[in-house]
Amino acid sequence: MTDGKRRLAGRYRIDGLLGRGGMSEVYFGYDERLDRPVAVKLLRPPSYVPGSPDSPEAVEILDALDRDQRRFLREIRMSARLELVGVPAVYDTGVDDLPDGTRQLWLVMQLLRGSTLETLLDGASFSGSDTPGVAWAVAVAAQIAAVLADVHRVDIVHRDIKAANVMVTDGGLVKVLDFGIAILRGAGALPRLTQVDRTVGTPAYMSPEQWAGQLVTPASDVYSLGCLLFELLTGDMPFHGSSRMPLRVAHQECAVPSAAAARKSVPPAVDKLVAAMLAKDPAARPAAEAVYRALLPIAAGTVAVADGPLPGGEERRDPVRPFRQPLLGPMGRDPFRVPAGGKAADGGSGTGTTRPLTEDEAIRLRADVQVLLDGENPSDAIRLLEAGLGRAVPGSALELQIRRTLAAALLIGGQYRRAAQLFEQAGTAYRQHLGAADPWALDCAYQAGHAYAQAGKPGKALPQLRYYVMNAVPLAARDADEAAKVMESRFVIAQLLASIGEIESAITELRAIRPLLAAAYGPESAQVRNLDRQAARLRPAPGKTF
Repeated sequence: MTDGKRRLAGRYRIDGLLGRGGMSEVYFGYDERLDRPVAVKLLRPPSYVPGSPDSPEAVEILDALDRDQRRFLREIRMSARLELVGVPAVYDTGVDDLPDGTRQLWLVMQLLRGSTLETLLDGASFSGSDTPGVAWAVAVAAQIAAVLADVHRVDIVHRDIKAANVMVTDGGLVKVLDFGIAILRGAGALPRLTQVDRTVGTPAYMSPEQWAGQLVTPASDVYSLGCLLFELLTGDMPFHGSSRMPLRVAHQECAVPSAAAARKSVPPAVDKLVAAMLAKDPAARPAAEAVYRALLPIAAGTVAVADGPLPGGEERRDPVRPFRQPLLGPMGRDPFRVPAGGKAADGGSGTGTTRPLTEDEAIRLRADVQVLLDGENPSDAIRLLEAGLGRAVPGSALELQIRRTLAAALLIGGQYRRAAQLFEQAGTAYRQHLGAADPWALDCAYQAGHAYAQAGKPGKALPQLRYYVMNAVPLAARDADEAAKVMESRFVIAQLLASIGEIESAITELRAIRPLLAAAYGPESAQVRNLDRQAARLRPAPGKTF
């Protein structure tokens, strides 16, 4: 090509700039192979790494960036498989080598025609007859809730629901944007012991637990959606910061304002729902599906509410229109579940076969799975392992081994709940047959605990992690890697305790870990500094120190 334009993978032409974000640039693009317009998102590599290239801090940052990039690609593949009407389609992703030797992640996505809620709200008037209709606000929020209900079932938490990350497209469909970027910034439900301090989310929409650096769960998304629904109804945010009261304190301590008090036409049921979504305690908030079902009668028109003009004045982008057909899928639908009839480990049909898996076939299966995982293709690895597990003799050592390998593949693929359940099952069997201190039993408890923590299940995570920590002490005494895993697990235990309100127990656990970290990594290490930051967030009251 002689037009001088950059192309990705030899087919995606980059044209004019669409917009910039904190970590990325989005361009108009064109898929020359399929002859269609697309959106191309380029993730900018960091322009500055503090300290010398060989300093411990620089090494930690670069390691974290590499880990985040690999995780980002996995999560994008997961998002691409969701195929939800409310999530932009992901067509392709990859890494491009730049002339200066750096590597740049890129995405090719569906090109959306529409307006973000931020743009619509900026141009809307919330005075008199110009105020947007309640049904408009409710329909937007209901469509967002439908998306969140689906993704929460498969352990994805957006972490950054806000007006700028939602678009109303032609036909009135609402699209929730930036799943991949939000997950990349989050890099897990809990901060890591080695993680450089960073705040995930947008302050005006962040939940109290996000401000505190605690466990991020689906309830955090519901809180952010509550802030957004309040804004859609009233034109204002529910909480504001000031010189006398920081925004963090307002979110964590101030009473929830009434949307109906700010706008009289807001129905009492909607006002009550918004208040529940903004509850300080994550456990008190409704699930995203409950929010959808509560808003559906208004969005569908079976409950009449005050009407008003459409922000932007474009009838073709009326979010009420899609409610002629309900959006939400059936209860319990798992978009990631591998359908029956897939290819079995021996190359035959996965249905109807009763021939038990042989040792030789299991060896080939594990080799094939390793190749797929090394190639960052966990979906096919999971499919092979599920077929193999179906043919393994129940209760055999071979079945247990495949179950543990499947759990590891699910963990790599980001399916935390399913991974945790399989690790827990395998760990229980290993303990019964090999003893409480068996390395495989301990590893299963470690993996199950951390996977449950990522899935936002502290009640299930804590017993697994406590079991691991209690029984791994002899191994940790002679193995530095195991000692690091024990300290990381104790750090997670402290955060989980804080997430269920056991603040003093959490602080006690952090106090006990601190001298161990200082001895292992140094008193000024990133691990010790991160622990101190977490402790300060747990006890922010003046005059009290860690």
